[in-house]
Amino acid sequence: MKFVIEKISKSSGRLGYLVQTETEKRFRTPLLVQTTKGGSIPYLSREVFDYVTEEVPALQFTLSTIDHMVESLKLFNGTFGAYVGYPECLSFLIIRDSCELIPSGHNDKDIIPLFTRRGKEHITVKRYMDTVETLKPDIYQGLCDADTNLESSKKRIIKCVDRTAQFMDACYERHQNSKVLKKCALFAPIVGGYSTHARCESIKHAKAKGEKLANGYIFEGFHNYGLSACQVDSEQLIKVMTHCLNELSDDKPKMMPGAYTPPVMLELISLGVDIFDTSYAYCAASNFKALTFNFNLKTVENATSQPFLEISNESLKEDFTPLIRDCSCLTCRKHTRAYLNHLYKTKELLGPILLMIHNLHHMMHFFSTICKCIADDNLPDLIKLIKFQRGSLAVDYSIKPNTKIISKNDQDKNYTILNDDQK
Repeated sequence: MKFVIEKISKSSGRLGYLVQTETEKRFRTPLLVQTTKGGSIPYLSREVFDYVTEEVPALQFTLSTIDHMVESLKLFNGTFGAYVGYPECLSFLIIRDSCELIPSGHNDKDIIPLFTRRGKEHITVKRYMDTVETLKPDIYQGLCDADTNLESSKKRIIKCVDRTAQFMDACYERHQNSKVLKKCALFAPIVGGYSTHARCESIKHAKAKGEKLANGYIFEGFHNYGLSACQVDSEQLIKVMTHCLNELSDDKPKMMPGAYTPPVMLELISLGVDIFDTSYAYCAASNFKALTFNFNLKTVENATSQPFLEISNESLKEDFTPLIRDCSCLTCRKHTRAYLNHLYKTKELLGPILLMIHNLHHMMHFFSTICKCIADDNLPDLIKLIKFQRGSLAVDYSIKPNTKIISKNDQDKNYTILNDDQK
């Protein structure tokens, strides 16, 4: 994998692209990576996803949701992307599912806890690197202890940095000596909670040991994933990230997985973060929320003041308009708010499918607008629009759980049925 920077702006972040090693396909940055569960984009088959975009996707595979496939994949002569029906995709392998809240604790010596469908698994460096060699992703993150958040103690933060350094020493050695991994790009993890000192120690190790081996950096340990990423202290986050990015060179891409809100994403992009995922779109869809925030600088006066639409709202039952009037996604072209409200009430699986189609379409066009704003050097105008919409008060983009949502058992059952249909 190669990373090429096209433009750097002091106020608008930077434009660039990732180049896939074998195919030479380019993926524009800032890049929105499609998060997956069990190797599939949540709720959508490959055929349905083709209605969302015709572009070759970048997919984020999470070890916690595909660990059960590893043994059978040893017999498959190809990449994991090809196995799940996306042979041309740019594949990222990360450890934790950014869509789900991950329990804290369980950090035993020499292992990382992995919470899978089969329960808690213990991941050692050897087992992890064996898995990476089997999956052969284009990009994978190094093994790390990212069990920190804003409330973590100083002792826990120090321990996570030390353990990550220990894990990465072994990862660097294995990466350097493996013929298979020479074709894979390694992203070094930067951990340390909200402590700038701890983050600096993590960066020092990454630069000292991985300067020639690491192709990029991934920042973890600001939250426990799931909806907790929507509720991070943005001021503290930006302060720490500003310090970290000043310590790192500009020639390598930076990634931040998690369901960060659009205003936080924009602030991070302006600092120089290049890669995010679609877990925010998934969290909204799974809680029956349609993304409706305006990001068109030409229609500021007509902007809505609401970041998303609550599909469970009873007032929608006779609203026969699309989610967004000028949206070109399949959901808005074919269906109405009233119909989506009906699907919610009847617990039909089609409800989350249509919402996921719309939310992914919305986020992907949002990132296209971001790239255009960086090229035109007016990202601050977009940040202002996203943060305030048309009002004078900052809009709240955090997603609250829908207490009326389908029960967890029903969700698991529906998800399994969807995957069976896709296969």
